[in-house]
Amino acid sequence: MAEQSDSLGEKTRLVDIAMKYTRGDILKAKEMASGQYQDIMVVKGKFLVEKKRFSGVFLAFFNYIQEYIANVSTIISSQPIMFERTRVFDDWKSLYKDMVAYRQGSDMMDSENFNYFLLDSFVRYDVFPDVQEKNLDDLTSTVKDIIAKSFNVDIVKCQIELESTSSLAMVQMDIKIDLPGAESPRPEEIIQEDDRVTKIESEAKYIVEGKAVVAPIRGKNVNELAAGDKIRVMLTGKDLVSEKIQRLLNAFDSEGGRLPITGRVKEKIPIEKGGYILYAFVAKAVLAKIYEEENVKILTEQPVEEVRSETSQFDNRMIYIMGIVVGLIILCGIILFQLL
Repeated sequence: MAEQSDSLGEKTRLVDIAMKYTRGDILKAKEMASGQYQDIMVVKGKFLVEKKRFSGVFLAFFNYIQEYIANVSTIISSQPIMFERTRVFDDWKSLYKDMVAYRQGSDMMDSENFNYFLLDSFVRYDVFPDVQEKNLDDLTSTVKDIIAKSFNVDIVKCQIELESTSSLAMVQMDIKIDLPGAESPRPEEIIQEDDRVTKIESEAKYIVEGKAVVAPIRGKNVNELAAGDKIRVMLTGKDLVSEKIQRLLNAFDSEGGRLPITGRVKEKIPIEKGGYILYAFVAKAVLAKIYEEENVKILTEQPVEEVRSETSQFDNRMIYIMGIVVGLIILCGIILFQLL
C-alpha cells in the first residue's frame, strides 16, 4: 500500500509540473506525465568549421505546439574531434549528458555568445515551419548558413536530426525552460532611474532604442567597455529618428533590412539585478539606449591608433631586417674585395 501511495504521489507531482506547460489543461498534463503528450521537438546538431578547426554540438528545444524556443544548449571545441565523435542519432538525453561532460575538457571554448547568436537566428530565420514539418533538408541548409555567419566563414559541415520529447522530460533533466510571458522582468521595468540616467538622457536631443551586436567568438566583454569605445549597434526602434539615421548612413541590406551602425559609448550604468544600460552616440546629439546582460562579448571596431601602432611595429621590423640585410651585403663585399 505504501508503494502504491508513493507512486500516486509521484504521478500527482508530475501532473502538477506538467500543468505549467499545458496552459493549465489537466487532461494534456496527465497525458504528458504518462509520456503520451509530447510538445517539444529537439533539433540535435553537430558542426565542423574546417577553416578554423572548430567543432561543436547543440541541442535546440522547440515547443512546436505553442511555438516558442524552450532552450538552446551549445558547446564548442577548438579541435575537430567533437564533430567526429558525436552521433546526432543518439537519444537526446544521452547527448545532453555527453555535452555536460565535454564542458570540462581543456579544449572547450566559451560558447555563451554563440548560444545567444543561435537563439536569435532561429527566431530571425523563422525556422518553426521547418521544425513542425520535420523538413530536415531546408532546416540543415538554414543552420549551415547561421553557423557560417557566426564564424564568418563560407563553408561549414553540419548534420542535424530531430527527436520528439516533452517539457516535463526537460524539467526532469534539470534543463531550464524559458516560458514566454514568464521571463524575468525586463531591466527597464525593474530599474529605477537615478540621477545618472536622468542627467545623461537630458543632455541628448533624442534617445532611440538600440541593441548591441554580439561577437560569437571574439569581442570585448561588456564589463570591460569604457567611454569612447566604438561598438556595432542595431537600431531597433521604428521611430523617425532611427529611420533617418539608417538612411543617412545608407545602412540597409539588399532586401531593405537594417544593418548595424557604429556607436560610440558615452556611459555604462550597472543595473541592480545584473547587466548594464549602455548609452552610445549614433549621431550628433542622438543616444542609443541599450540593455545588455553581464559577461556578453560585444562587437567593437578597432581604434585607428591600434591599427597604426600595429603597422608602425611592422614597419620598424622591416627596417631592422633591411638594415641587417644591407649590412651583410656590405660585409660580404668587403671580404670579397680583400680576397681579390
